[in-house]
Amino acid sequence: MSNAATHAFWAGAVVGGTHAAHDLRTRGELTVLPVATGATATMLASLPDWIEPATNPHHRQFFHSVVFLGGVCYVCYRVYRWQPQTPWQTFARWLALVVGGAYAVHLVCDAGTPRALPLLGKL
Repeated sequence: MSNAATHAFWAGAVVGGTHAAHDLRTRGELTVLPVATGATATMLASLPDWIEPATNPHHRQFFHSVVFLGGVCYVCYRVYRWQPQTPWQTFARWLALVVGGAYAVHLVCDAGTPRALPLLGKL
């Protein structure tokens, strides 16, 4: 069963771990920033359920759909490729990647449940 604790654990592990792996690959060293990234992703892991609260077993609609997951992944890819010019843009890029990563991990966890994700859902 995919619950808030499961979402939080996997979001922190996947998003923070991905940041750590990226730092190792690009800088050759680890910093403390992946820990902050993982902690932020952990706090944001329930974002899809804040948007579409789990009030009944059929709560998964558009914001819990395969189509929306694809959109989140595409936006994250575009943001990752963006080259920020200022410190504020760098922060905005980091935050967008953390939010998008946590959201995507939540949906992937939900996809592994018996109810899975709808293809499109209702708007």
